[in-house]
Formats: sequence, C-alpha cells, structure tokens
Amino acid sequence: MTISTANHLWSLDDVLGQGATASVYKARNKKTGELVAVKVFNLVSYNRPYEVQLREFEVLQKLNHVNIVKLFAVEEMHMNPKQKVLVMEFCSGGSLLNLLEEPENAFGLPESEFLIVLQCVVQGMNHLRENGVVHRDIKPGNIMRQVGEDGCSVYKLTDFGAARELEDDEKFVSIYGTEEYLHPDMYERAVLKKPQQKAYGVSVDLWSIGVTFYHAATGSLPFIPYGGPRRNKKIMYKITTEKPEGAIAGVQKVEDGPIEWSYRLPHCCQLSEGLKTQLVPVLASILEANQEKCWGFVQFFAATTDILHCITVHIFSLQQATAHSIYIHFHNTVSILFEDVQAQTGIELAAQQYLFLGHPLILEPSMKVVNLPLTTPDRPIILISRRPEKLVGHPYKERTVIINVFFCVIYQFQIKKINKKKTVSRMNRLKDEMEAVARELQNNNNMIERYCIVFSCECFCVQLMFLCRKSFQI
Repeated sequence: MTISTANHLWSLDDVLGQGATASVYKARNKKTGELVAVKVFNLVSYNRPYEVQLREFEVLQKLNHVNIVKLFAVEEMHMNPKQKVLVMEFCSGGSLLNLLEEPENAFGLPESEFLIVLQCVVQGMNHLRENGVVHRDIKPGNIMRQVGEDGCSVYKLTDFGAARELEDDEKFVSIYGTEEYLHPDMYERAVLKKPQQKAYGVSVDLWSIGVTFYHAATGSLPFIPYGGPRRNKKIMYKITTEKPEGAIAGVQKVEDGPIEWSYRLPHCCQLSEGLKTQLVPVLASILEANQEKCWGFVQFFAATTDILHCITVHIFSLQQATAHSIYIHFHNTVSILFEDVQAQTGIELAAQQYLFLGHPLILEPSMKVVNLPLTTPDRPIILISRRPEKLVGHPYKERTVIINVFFCVIYQFQIKKINKKKTVSRMNRLKDEMEAVARELQNNNNMIERYCIVFSCECFCVQLMFLCRKSFQI
C-alpha cells in the first residue's frame, strides 16, 4: 500500500523502524526523487496531550546541527482524518544498533569507528545542551549512521519524541526511555512500578550515554543480571544501584549468584589499552546512580573533548611483539610519552630506544610531541629495549583445519551375457587388487584414515570407499 503527502510518497513495506508511538518509513520526494525518512504517528501518540504531541516538532525546529537528524518539513497525509508526519533526513547506514549487530562487531567497534561515534555523540549532545534540550531516550537505536561518498561515517541523534526543553538546574518528573539504558532512579519508577516522586535532571542523559558508549566499545551491555535485563528486573536494579565506585560493569553469571564487577573494559574489545585508559574514568563517572556524585555535562564535555584532542602515537614493541596506541596532547613533551610507553609496556626509560622507517629516532625529553613523525598502525615507531624482554604477543602460527572428506571408486561390470560364476570370480580378483592398492595408499599417505571395499553380485559392481582428512591452511 502506498501513502503520500503533498510532496512525498512511500510504501508501507519500506519500514525503517517502529516505536511505541510512531513508525518511520523510507520515502521519496515526488519532484526530485530525493530519499527522505517520514515519521508517521500512531493512535497511541494521538492519545497523548496535545502539547506533548507538538513537543517533538518544536524541539526539532530549533535544532540545526550535523550530528542531529534534520527536520525538513511537517506535512499531512492524504487520508481521512489527515495525520501530520515528520519529513526528516534519511540516513543510509542504518542505526548504530544495526552496526553493532554485525558479526564483525560482536566484541565492539574498531577503535577508529568508536572514536567517530564518540565525537559525533559528544558534538550532538553539546548542541542539545546549548539549546536547553534533554533527549531522555539515548541508545544505539536512536543514533543514525550516514555514510559519505568517502566511506566515512557521520552519526546523528534522532527520535526526539521523549525530548523536552530543560535547563541545567531544572528538573522533570515524567518517565521516558528504554529499560536497558534508563537511569536507575527512572528505572525504579518506570519498570519496577515503585511509587516515588523523585525529580530528574539533565544528568539522566549521561547515564544513557555511558551505557551506549560501553555497548559500542564492547558489543554488550554493561549491566546484565542472570537471565537478562528484561527477565530479571529486580537484580538489574540492584546491580545499577549497588555498583561500587569506579566499576563500569556488573554481571550475574549464576542464578542468585554474586555480581562480578569490572573496573576496566574487557580484553576482547577492539580498543587499544591507550584509549581504554582514557575512556574508563569517563564511564565510571557518568555510570553513577547517585546524581550528587555523577558528573555534570561540563565535566563530561571537558573530559571527552580532551580525549578527542589527543594525538595518537602508534608504537610497536619489537621484542614483546605488541602494538600500542599512546594518547597524548600535542603540547606535551616527549618525556610524557616516555612515561606512557613505560606504563603500557613495562620497559623503563633507560632501556627505551626507537626506530622509524628503519632509521634510529633520536628523541629528547624536552622535545614537543607535535614534532614527532606522523604514525599509523601500519607505520608505527619501533620500540627496542636494551634489555631482554618477554614475548607478550601471540607468535604467528598457521592454523590447519581438518575436514573429513568421503569419496569412493566404483567399478561397474558391463556384460552382455551373464555368466555369474565367471563374473563373481572376476569381481573377487578385482576386489583383491583394489584392496592391495588401497592398503598401499594408506601406508604412503597419512591423509587416508580408513577404507573399505564392498561388492555386489546382484548389480555386478565393486566399490572402494575412502574416508580422508583434507587439510586447509588459513
């Protein structure tokens, strides 16, 4: 079924997303053919107070930023009764949640992509705060991805149905959001249905940002009770409210078992130790249930901007066979770099010596970091220790996958006049010959695991069957 407004047309089959109060469809401009996204509200939305219905229109009209999905127009559908729809920017790359569901991102995004997410979300949130807007439903599904012609991603905040204008010192009492990303105070009232009249400030967005960043970095949620957040809601609340200071994750692996707290990002995620060191204090400070202890947006923006303004120096420790990313400010001196290298590798300053592109790299402690050669993961500075160092990286080893392969050789006798006695005699001789060949093959080739010979006098055929091991190098 096709639906239209005065300027746009879409099919009900082209669904981009669905929520509690609206559905989003891929549409085209009737004149230009330009792709857009249209948000169509359902009956649940129209049952809300009129001022709440208007809130999303009003919020989007005052926002204009590259990291926020743009509102083009508000139009009416050619239906009776006429319904208003939002015509918005179409993002070709889907959502951040779609990206995290890709198999290659099962353990989180690559470092370069995560930094783009960090930068885009921080800049988008900064624009919201400058305009006095609180989002109240930040999650990977509400962060859209636009892929440019150069293949680079731009992430944009979307779905402002729960948003409202709120200054830093103001509070609100209404409940919005998605369970796994809700601030514990809001979770208590919205999910556990406990009667309480707490007022919430803008910091509730920071909790949602923290859960979202952890999800993007690791591929999983930070707080997981046994059975999952949706099935074990009381333990979910217990984990988030009893989290020790400095912890960034808590998992209950056994029913009624203890909570295992984590104070660092998992080893399996794709971020370097250098970035993990910078990111963990931020996560620990915004994943804080006590609103008095939680960072405010000023501290959050200062800390994340600090990370984004760092220079990344790529170091490869030769004897240890390990790659390192050192995050450091361009105005710092090389003496700070030496300390960071020692912290990550354990190689003391006196033992550090460096090469770059095959030549000795002489580094003076007073030298500015900005004067270092430009490095990449493929073109790092080589660190050589003057002392013996233990191998840390995994040695290269070709993986061999063994696949069992079955095949058989069949000899079918073609005879015009059946002489069963002679035929059986010939078949027996052939069987003996084939068995001798098979035995020799097995003795001389360790790929043949076993064989057997079967012959049938009824159909006048002999089968020689092999079960072999086929090796593939990966």
